[in-house]
Amino acid sequence: MEPIGIFYGSTTGNTKKIAQKIKEHLKSETIDLYNVRDASKADLEKYNNIILGSSTWGEGELQEDFKRFLEVIKKAKLKGKKVAIFGIGDSSIYPDSFADALGVIFEALEGKGVIFVGEFSTRGYHFEKSLAIFDDKFVGLPLDDDSDEDQNRARIAIWSDLLNQKMN
Repeated sequence: MEPIGIFYGSTTGNTKKIAQKIKEHLKSETIDLYNVRDASKADLEKYNNIILGSSTWGEGELQEDFKRFLEVIKKAKLKGKKVAIFGIGDSSIYPDSFADALGVIFEALEGKGVIFVGEFSTRGYHFEKSLAIFDDKFVGLPLDDDSDEDQNRARIAIWSDLLNQKMN
């Protein structure tokens, strides 16, 4: 498998922990983690396989560092690159904007010629609506703050297996 760049924005450290767990499940020999606070356009462009992760804050807001990183994404040459998205949301407190960050990132990448991989079933999630839904599936992997650790661990394993198949 080709090298993978995982780019995440993390305020409390939770998204960073998820990025590290995803890295543990992937089969590429080279997987580099980047906090988007310190990542550049050149960092992003050097990978053909890219994973982007952000938590959703409040009612559908991106994590602050990732919000700034969107400008880097918009300027980067990403045509033909495979991109997967993950994030954290809270369906009990924000059921009307659950994991919206995934949808915001997805929209920023539309029209850039990327190949989206890693869509995920909505089955087993409990929420009202989300910007992360496209064709009745999530555009990536949302993890719910309300889910227990075992459920999130299982979702990470399933999604990582899917990426191992798609990012080769």
